[in-house]
Amino acid sequence: MSFNIGGLPVNGIIADIVKSNREANEQALNQMVREAKNDPTKTLREIQQPSPFSQFLDIKI
Repeated sequence: MSFNIGGLPVNGIIADIVKSNREANEQALNQMVREAKNDPTKTLREIQQPSPFSQFLDIKI
C-alpha cells in the first residue's frame, strides 16, 4: 500500500494508517453532512443549546 504526500509515494504501515484514518474521517464527515441536510432543525437546536461552560462565564454586574 502506498500513499502520496506532495506527489512523493510513501510506502509502509504509516501509509496504511493514514489512508484508513482518511477514509474513516471522510465517512464521518459525509454522515454529518447527510444528517444536516435531512434534519436542519436538529442542527439549529444543537447550536442553541447552552454550553456546559456557560455557568462559569456568568458575570454579574
